[in-house]
Amino acid sequence: MSGKLSRSQARCEAFKLIFELNQHKDDVDFLFDNLLNEIPASAEAMPYIKEVVLGVMDKEDELCGIISANLADRWKIERISKVARAVLMLAIYEMKYVEDVPDKVAINEAVELAKKFDEPDSSSFVNGVLASVVRQ
Repeated sequence: MSGKLSRSQARCEAFKLIFELNQHKDDVDFLFDNLLNEIPASAEAMPYIKEVVLGVMDKEDELCGIISANLADRWKIERISKVARAVLMLAIYEMKYVEDVPDKVAINEAVELAKKFDEPDSSSFVNGVLASVVRQ
């Protein structure tokens, strides 16, 4: 990639880092440096990427609580895919804490990430959970 990342591309890279951190609890600074080495165009988007990745890490318990509160009866957060969980955490963080991201944009981008990285039914699941979050 040359040039600079769009917000959508930066969001995708942030999602990948959140997913990786949820799996391995790696050194976050190492992951940021690795991203810069692999995708030099991410440098300009790094403030946003760091904001959301570090924010999701900091607010993980709160975000998981919001997800759990918006799941259908008999569903537990442990039952949803790790991809959907990372997508939901990113979207809910943006909706609550990133002022220049409208809820509709956060939801649409989350649905697209779910379509790209998870099972076919995941996008409608993500959309449903996020719609419930907005209604509250």
